[in-house]
Amino acid sequence: MADDLGAKLVAAVAAQDRAAIAACFAPDAEFRALTPKGLRERSGAEEATVLISGWFADSTELDLVESEVDEVADRLSVWYRFEGVELGEPYVVEQHLFCDVAGGKIERADLLCSGFRARPGASA
Repeated sequence: MADDLGAKLVAAVAAQDRAAIAACFAPDAEFRALTPKGLRERSGAEEATVLISGWFADSTELDLVESEVDEVADRLSVWYRFEGVELGEPYVVEQHLFCDVAGGKIERADLLCSGFRARPGASA
């Protein structure tokens, strides 16, 4: 069941579907993200969704390259890699999440992000 939730989250982020992202989180979810720019903390499904969708909002292309959903003991593990284009610049980004799940929703998520890295040799 948790694997289905992870797959839904990956699909929602890939589709840039804010409503579908929010549907993966409990209303009072806690979300922490460590990005190259520092730690971001949000409370609630809506705030988590705004943060996640905001990272990809300026992408004119966003392609899911690879992803995996698994469980690590009692936590859901989700990772995905996207290739995209933002402001005419091709990039690659990878994010890893570890989530506490209850009632079919993410109650707490801890995310680690590679940052948007330039794709050598890629052209927009």
